[in-house]
Amino acid sequence: MSTITEIESSADPKPTSADSATEANALGGESSFEKRDRELFDTIAGKYAAKDRSPSARPARRQRLLQTLAALPERSLHGKRILEVGCGAGYSVDYLPADYDCYLGIDYSEMLIDLARAERQTDRATFATTNARDLKTDEPFDIIFMIGVLHHMDQMDEVVENLVSLLAPGGWLVVNEPQPNNPIVGIARRLRKQVDASYSDEQLELTGREMENCFADAGLTSLRQRPQGLLSTPFAEVPMNPSWLTAPASRIACGLDRGIEAIAGRLLTPLTWNVVVAGQKPTDPQSTTQNSRTPSE
Repeated sequence: MSTITEIESSADPKPTSADSATEANALGGESSFEKRDRELFDTIAGKYAAKDRSPSARPARRQRLLQTLAALPERSLHGKRILEVGCGAGYSVDYLPADYDCYLGIDYSEMLIDLARAERQTDRATFATTNARDLKTDEPFDIIFMIGVLHHMDQMDEVVENLVSLLAPGGWLVVNEPQPNNPIVGIARRLRKQVDASYSDEQLELTGREMENCFADAGLTSLRQRPQGLLSTPFAEVPMNPSWLTAPASRIACGLDRGIEAIAGRLLTPLTWNVVVAGQKPTDPQSTTQNSRTPSE
């Protein structure tokens, strides 16, 4: 099992400017944005964890994770070493197939990690409070994934470069991020920022191409992209009542999304809430110059 050999405690993140990078250095690695974001998630930790306990949200959050990992060419996690960045209260441990070798979840919210350790830690699943930009471990990972995290990072390129350094040769980095293609979804997000105090108004939306470019710059190859979340995403984000009605509706939305995404593939990208991008660390360092893009199913 991977153990952390070096952690410089920090916060989470959002794409970047020279000013924010300078500010982060001046503040010992944590920018003012990261500090605000960390404090927000510490404040709402209980409410945030409640999403995964909600009968309506839980099926959609599980599906979002599994559809994210479906972007990988090999679906099996058997014997894999897994890192999740922005693990929250650790509920991915409930959703992942149980045959992985080990799982490390990190988050810069100490309150969320406390919940994860209290409720989800096992011999094979451990948690740590740290900034992904600062994480060092004694052994590399086969899969690193992030769901709804990258758009919080104000030093996104640095984070991705560090995560690539933590991958084993042939390992995969995969992210699921809000994307801006659907104007109706954009309106819904802006409205939520106005009415939901727990929803950060500093979040960005990233296109699949922007993420692919970031991955390519960090040396990842075999880039893959797929849309995710048409009907199920609202259930994943906002617990709904009464559960006797919303829980079955959530499961129906998940089933419809699986079918639609399987049939439409990337044609669905202009409509979905999210986009998934994956890239592989080359086994041959010379191949970093050949950043091929692999069409998604």
